[in-house]
Amino acid sequence: MTHCIAIAQITMHWTTRENVASIRWAMQLAQAQGAQICGFSELAVTGFHRQIAHEATPALVSSAMNELQTYGAELSLGIAVGAPTFADDGARFISHLLIDERGVTTATIPKQGLTDPEATFFARGSSRPIGTLQGLRCSAVICREVEDLGSVSAELPPGAVDLIFVPGALRQDPEKPRTNPPEYVRNIQRLAQATRAYVVQTNWPNALNRPEESIEGGGSTVASPDGEVLFRLPEQASGIGIFTLGSHHFDWYPQ
Repeated sequence: MTHCIAIAQITMHWTTRENVASIRWAMQLAQAQGAQICGFSELAVTGFHRQIAHEATPALVSSAMNELQTYGAELSLGIAVGAPTFADDGARFISHLLIDERGVTTATIPKQGLTDPEATFFARGSSRPIGTLQGLRCSAVICREVEDLGSVSAELPPGAVDLIFVPGALRQDPEKPRTNPPEYVRNIQRLAQATRAYVVQTNWPNALNRPEESIEGGGSTVASPDGEVLFRLPEQASGIGIFTLGSHHFDWYPQ
């Protein structure tokens, strides 16, 4: 079966309401252009910024997710979308949710590799489940977890999944010499080779806390199971890239 995938490299907003409206726009366009699955970035529902404590509440997030699940089912569109999730004891997680074409959540993947600032508000995850979208076995490696190749490849050995999403805001490390491609792209290639899966990065195109970092935003990368970079989306640009899985070609729709 041929799969058409959309990467929603869309602008981050300060509020959940604005982000959900942007996500719905991307979902509608993706479906209209023939996509069966649409991938979104880390914490796409709330945005990832200094107002996260205000936005990451169970009531607000639950309402948003119910809306997106219902809309995805109406479109028969599978989505991989980032949102906070909540434990009964009050712990909060940075999670990536795989919601299938029926609107059913088939996997919730909590981020394990938190930065120190993230760990002041969010708890660390301890599992990397696999869910199915449009018949593809999928999981997620969130942002800088892509650097933890040993642990990730142990959780997702070759043949375990067909497609891995890498949502986040990955940029060149300013403390290290610049490389072309950036080291995080090489890590994406290594991840694809180690797991023998397609890897689809969904990189935020903009930064809200430090807008100057937007200059290195975007550039979402897709790698094949042998580690080849199939293409990268435009840098410093908001929009949707749509492609057939395995192809070097994508169609770009600006936001």
